[in-house]
Amino acid sequence: MRRSLPIALLVLLAATASAQSPPSEARIKADAREHVAPGATDVTIRGDGERQLNRGVYQYARAITIHVDHPEIEGVRVERYGDIIYDSHGSRYTYTDFRPSSWRYFGLPDPTREEVLAAIEMSPADAFPHGTLDLPLGAELREGEETYWHSLESVSVPVRLTYTQYATGNVAPGELADFATETVVRLRREEYGAPWTSIDMDGVQSTTEEIGRRPGEEGIPTLKDKVRYLEAQAVAAALPQVEAPPFASDAEMGAWIYEQFRSTTDRAMLEASIRAVLPADAFVEGFEGVLPIGKQMWIDQLVNTLTRGDATFAELSCPAPALDSEYYRRNGQRLRYPTILTARGSGAAVLMVEAQQESGGYRNGQPVLGRWVVRDINAWTRASDDDIAWLRSFDDTSSICAPAGQAVQAASEQARETSGEAQSGARDAVEGAAREGRRRLGRIFGRGD
Repeated sequence: MRRSLPIALLVLLAATASAQSPPSEARIKADAREHVAPGATDVTIRGDGERQLNRGVYQYARAITIHVDHPEIEGVRVERYGDIIYDSHGSRYTYTDFRPSSWRYFGLPDPTREEVLAAIEMSPADAFPHGTLDLPLGAELREGEETYWHSLESVSVPVRLTYTQYATGNVAPGELADFATETVVRLRREEYGAPWTSIDMDGVQSTTEEIGRRPGEEGIPTLKDKVRYLEAQAVAAALPQVEAPPFASDAEMGAWIYEQFRSTTDRAMLEASIRAVLPADAFVEGFEGVLPIGKQMWIDQLVNTLTRGDATFAELSCPAPALDSEYYRRNGQRLRYPTILTARGSGAAVLMVEAQQESGGYRNGQPVLGRWVVRDINAWTRASDDDIAWLRSFDDTSSICAPAGQAVQAASEQARETSGEAQSGARDAVEGAAREGRRRLGRIFGRGD
């Protein structure tokens, strides 16, 4: 005998089914026109939608496309893509939000071929792939491909680019590889109707193929490096003009650098002084005054050391420091200039210069040494607030800068170092005796050698 379900159970099942029924497409279109885009000419439902849990609340998300006529420019239509969101409240779904994902504009006049190529030529380092060398380039629009207008001020254009990079793998030094890529570049401008002011790769790339290899040479800059070099060249040209005199020795060059560092806190002047004693091969060939990024960072750090802090390098140093000849002999061509020694025996400021002579070619078959240049410079300050206060307590620092005053403090420092070495030696002796005692005990009890 067939039995019927209880009426209460049927009502419960009907309510549950109702709770799981998503909003109808007609309701979604009406909500989109009311809440998202009043005046929309069309709303298209995309996909099946999905139920998702968001912060403890069940929601229903449905992808839609909204078509709207631009309010100010006749003939231009905007498509907005995104998800319309409903919160689940028992048997009801309530409109909550619209989550836009993208926009696309239709009806705008595309940039001409000449405009696109001019934008690429204006900034090739941004339009071509990373690693492209500063060699002849090619660019053409891809026929039959659509542009994509992101806004009134931004459009993506399909192009075919040809360019050269260094070949990779087991190749000859400087070997070049030529490539062709079908990609998309994105043009931007300040406002609708204005000229295009910037360009970059859109990130959408369909195909890239190697179209040939050929011999080349090492040291060709990339497009991006060339841009950086030209910017750095302009910055270098604006620096003060500083010429280093011909030096008779590394000590003389070190003394000149020391005085340059004492004479100013102007960052540009300090950098120009450092550059004046660098060897010719420290600079990028073909770009006047341009340094590799690592060398420029070294100069920046050195200048920061000379200009930071409450006291200047000049205030922390003596007019005529004594050369640490012992350090000089121990390290060949390296100089060390300790400056004011505080009552605590520590150098308030220290400068170290490592020098070399450039090659001056040959004469009668013998190598000739050229001018003295810098291999490395180190400068640092070790003055605490109390050290600075101590230095500033003198009406005249000549007493501590005088050779006699420096000699006394240097002797004190040496005594402390000697004492430290003696204490270290004593500790080593004690530890050695303890190890020997343990070894002998091991032999007595049948352990060890």
